[in-house]
This record gives sequence, structure tokens and C-alpha cells, in this order.
Amino acid sequence: MKKTISIISVLTVLALLFVITGCQQAPTQAPNVTLQGAVITSGNNVTTFVNQTEMNKTVNQTTTKTGTQTADQYKNVSKVITGTEGDLIKLDVKAVSPDGVPITYKYSSPFNERGLWQTKDGDAGKYLVTITASDSKLSSSLDVLVQLNPSNKPPVIDCPSDVTVKEGETVELKCSYFDKENDPLVIEYSGWMNSPTLTTNYESSGDHKVFVRVSDPTHNVTKTIIVHVENVPRAPIFNQHMKDLTVTEGDIVTLAPNMTEPDIGEKIAMSYSDPFNKNGIWKTTIGDAGTYPISVVATSQGLSTKETFTLTVKMQNTPPVMATLANITVDEGETVSIAPQVKDRENNPIKITYTGWMTTSTYTTTFDDAYPKGCDTRGCSATYKVTVTASDGFFNVSQDVYVTVKDKNRAPVFVLP
Repeated sequence: MKKTISIISVLTVLALLFVITGCQQAPTQAPNVTLQGAVITSGNNVTTFVNQTEMNKTVNQTTTKTGTQTADQYKNVSKVITGTEGDLIKLDVKAVSPDGVPITYKYSSPFNERGLWQTKDGDAGKYLVTITASDSKLSSSLDVLVQLNPSNKPPVIDCPSDVTVKEGETVELKCSYFDKENDPLVIEYSGWMNSPTLTTNYESSGDHKVFVRVSDPTHNVTKTIIVHVENVPRAPIFNQHMKDLTVTEGDIVTLAPNMTEPDIGEKIAMSYSDPFNKNGIWKTTIGDAGTYPISVVATSQGLSTKETFTLTVKMQNTPPVMATLANITVDEGETVSIAPQVKDRENNPIKITYTGWMTTSTYTTTFDDAYPKGCDTRGCSATYKVTVTASDGFFNVSQDVYVTVKDKNRAPVFVLP
């Protein structure tokens, strides 16, 4: 009995549900789609909200400007949105279902499923966009015209990436500048150069960066140019000319030219003509007197510079030279003559003096110089020393000459009364 009552209750509930469901009306009207506006975010992060009134105004302006052809082409367009390349455009859509059914939206290209379009350079033009609102069974569409204007393009710099010159040459940056909108341009140079030309010097070798900047009212564009300055070998430089020089025999002469290195880090090799050694030194000696043409050559990087001058070596004063004097032997009554042979290298005047037994160059002996004054027996000999001195005024040289006087027997002499 209880089982029969339960079955009857279930059937009753099902019958009620069927009656209720059968009485509910199915949707009979599509959703009403309304485009409230558009949110446009430009490339410089400025956000603009275009409301419906402004879009309607744009529709009227577009129709008036473009005439019948545009009106025919876009006859179903109810809204116009205007943006610029680079803008992010978001469509603000609202649809209402008369039956209270949830609505889903679909956007035609180039908008994505969220009603967003991130525009970019090159997208300028007119786009007919269809927005479709759908419930589970019916849908409605709205045509929107998106007019995308070209963005202001940055200037274009046409410059070489690198320039190569040699030291001493002029760098010329041959650049061209273009602006699509013909905006006024401001051109600036910075870095190693602050103008389009620069004359290098012999300290300019190396790689240098130059920055070229061109600006229009909206954009700044910079290009980096590498300037290669090649080293130019240079001969060494004598800061002072080599002057003529006078020294005296026995002096040590050292040459020390005042030089400038042509390039930092480049060594200079020096060479000297004879009689200087490889270090530019000459120790003169007696006998080197004379005149010498001297050359000094400086070499660097295969290039040479030559300087010449005259070196005069004066004679050093030296003592006179006296030939060896022989000792002399004479008989009493003979004349002693001393004739020294004296030479002076510098040809200075020579003065001869005699001291000792003789004070002049000649002396006639007497018959008393041997016996009895010089020796004590008949037939003996007496020896006397004579010093001969030669002087050039600076130096004296002397020699001793020994004179032997022999006793001489004399014949008898008559003495008349």
C-alpha cells in the first residue's frame, strides 16, 4: 500500500513540472546591442574616452566629407571611431537581452575576443568592424567604422656606421636626414665631434665615438658612428739644431740631442758618425786636434731625421821636445858650442836658457879650465855640468850636458928681456 502511494506522489510531481515548463515562453527577440563608446590609449600612455555623442558627430562629419560613395560603402555603419597608429583601442559594448538571457560578444578582425586592438605602424586605414551580441539562440550585429590615421613617424638618419681617416686628414660626416611629415629637424653632434667636420692631428689616432641626434617635435633619433683614425708614421723631431762645437784634446765629448718622440710609445734609435761610439761619446786624446764633420741620425718607424755640425778639436798645450844632447869633450883653449834641437807641437815660441858652468850657448875654454883649476895634475881632465832648459811659456824641459875639458900641453914661449 505504502509503495503504491510513493509511486503516485512521484508521478504527481512530474506532472506539475511538465505543466510549469510547458507554460514558460521561449525567447522571441534578439538582444539589443549598444556601443557606448571606445577607450583609446595612445602610444604615449594618454587615454581618451570617446563617448557615443562624439562618435555620432564623427559619423556625420565623415558622411559629409566623403560624399555618397562613402555613405554607400559604409551604409550600415552606425558608429565611427578615429584613432592613430600605435593606439590601443577598446570597444565599449553593451547589449541587453529582453528575455534576461546572458549575452556573449564577438568582434571581427582586427579586434580580439575582448574587443581590443593594439594598432601599430602601417595599420593606417579604414576598418569595417562587426560586433555581434548573442544569447543562446539569437544574435544581433552592429557595424563600426574604425578610421586609423598615420602616426607621426620618427626622422630617419642615413649615416655611415664608421669612417676611416689618417692622422692629419679631415673627418667629414656625410649624413642625410629625412622626415615623412617634413617636420622641422634639429641636428646635434656630440661625443668626439661637435660638428660634422673635424681636422685631425698627430695625436688623434684610435677609435672614437660620435653621436648624431636628429629631433622633430615628437621624436629623437640617435645614431652612433665610429671614427677610425689611423696612425701616420712620422720621423723623429730635433727640438734644437745641433750647433758647431769646439773642444780641446783630452776632453770627453758626449752628444745628447734634444729629441721628441713622434708618437707615444715609439722608440727612437740614434746613430753617430765616427769618431763617436754608438752612445754618442768620444774621448779625445793628444793628436786628435783637427776639424770633423759630424752627423747624427734619429730613426723611428722606418723614418729618419739627420742633423750635421762641425766639431773642432783644439790642440792641448804640450811641453816642448828637446833632442838628446851629447856630452862634449874639448881641449883647453877650444870653444864649447851647445846647439839644442827643440820642437814645440803647438809652434809656441821657445826660449833656451843655460845654467851651471855655461850661461850661454858657447864658451871658449881657457888653459886653466883643466889644470890647475879643474884638476890637480898636468894632463888631467876636468868635467863640468851645463843645464839646458827650453820653455814655451807654459812648460819647461831640461837636459844636463857634461863638458870635459882636457889639459893641453902648450909650447914654450920665449920671454924677451
